[in-house]
Amino acid sequence: MHGQSSDWNRRGSKRRRRGITIIVTAIMLVFVMPMVGLAIDAGLLYAVKARLSAASDAAAMAAARSLSLGLTLAEQEASAEARGEAFFRANFPPGTLGVGNYTVVVDVQETQGMVRTVSVDVTADVGLYFMRSLGITNTAVSAIGKASRRDVNLIMVIDRSGSMNSNGGCTGVKSAAVSFLNMFANGRDRLGMVTYGGSYKLDYQPNMNFKTSSPTLAGIINNINCTGWTGSAQAFWKGYEQLAGLNEPGALNVLLFFTDGRPNVISAEFFVNTAITPKSHCYDFALNKDFTQAGWNPVSQKYRGWIAGEGSTRDGISQIDASSIPVTNDKVKVIKPVGYENSPVNPPANKDCYYRSGNADVWKDVAWYPNSDLYGNSVFGWKPVQTYTSGPYTGKVMTTTGNNMAAAAVNAVDNAGQRVRDRVLDPDNAVLVYAIGLGDVGADQHELLRRISNDSASSIFDSTKPLGMYIFAPTAADLNEAFVRIASEILRYAQ
Repeated sequence: MHGQSSDWNRRGSKRRRRGITIIVTAIMLVFVMPMVGLAIDAGLLYAVKARLSAASDAAAMAAARSLSLGLTLAEQEASAEARGEAFFRANFPPGTLGVGNYTVVVDVQETQGMVRTVSVDVTADVGLYFMRSLGITNTAVSAIGKASRRDVNLIMVIDRSGSMNSNGGCTGVKSAAVSFLNMFANGRDRLGMVTYGGSYKLDYQPNMNFKTSSPTLAGIINNINCTGWTGSAQAFWKGYEQLAGLNEPGALNVLLFFTDGRPNVISAEFFVNTAITPKSHCYDFALNKDFTQAGWNPVSQKYRGWIAGEGSTRDGISQIDASSIPVTNDKVKVIKPVGYENSPVNPPANKDCYYRSGNADVWKDVAWYPNSDLYGNSVFGWKPVQTYTSGPYTGKVMTTTGNNMAAAAVNAVDNAGQRVRDRVLDPDNAVLVYAIGLGDVGADQHELLRRISNDSASSIFDSTKPLGMYIFAPTAADLNEAFVRIASEILRYAQ
């Protein structure tokens, strides 16, 4: 009897435990399942929110870039609004994650001086699943994307030297530069252009209405003709002076430098050679005498101009700035020295310090090259420069070899690049330098363009200074792609 009672008690205990389990499970279903449903619906809402945010951010960036499209500000803003909405809908088509209806509002505002901000505000109704059991069928999810576009001050410094005719660069750079300028916003961005051969020319002063002015910047570009040597340093510095003169806090300041060859021009005030035989035949304006007359001695006479040299060739003194647009003659005479520009006296023929003794003999007219060019850029530095080791001009830069002239010209533009990096307009308004090189003219030329742009591949790259970029275009056919890459980089910085 005792064994039967124990079995009965065990079976009763099991039945009681099963009953408790059923009750506990029922209670858990009542409270836990809504929590599980809430978690699933919350996960869906989180996923929708993330996708909406990503799509609205991308749409805002696309819209900000579209602020360049259109000749008027109203056209640019309308273009940005249409592009922003289209970009959002392409990245988040109806039906994504079960979202059927949503509203997109694109707005453009000037949030501060020289800055426009695009906002893409999206609200979507998201259908719920498990929460329907509690009477909640859908809920609104919103996201907002913003992107700003700084106005750009940009000076193009374009090589128009004679070598551009033989490599197709003259035609190629005109086409690429016109396409390039169309990527910027008329009425907001300010574009200008300096071209250079031996002389420089401010062809187009910085102008917000570069697409609608008379003439347009595109029209000026298409009138470029290519002639002369390569006066890189003076053109580079003149481009920088245009940006420094604007001095607009908040704008993005950019200097775009293009060339197809090595610099070979120095612009300075050159003293007449009166000590080395043969002496100069330059006219003595102080005494109104030529070199055949007793008392001739223009020892303190200076000529402001440019001299070019490379290999065995050195050109005589020429005028610094080109006199016409388009430039038809890059070798305009400088016939009167500093201080005598308005003198009524004219020297006899072949006695004016301009090609008097031929291309290879300029040293007979010019005593030495100064230590710095006309703009304060030292001719010493990266490349070795020879100086006289004896005689009346000991320690002065030699004028007797063209290669010495070219080395001095390279150093001048290299030092100009360093000075531009050091002379920021204010801490938030530095000048970014971008360089494009056409044709493979040697490792030194590639390195020079990396140096002046502070490209990250430069041997003197300085991470504390504005980061620029050098793009190599092997042929004229590659110029358009090079300019597009630079434009994309500039607009990336502008955002």
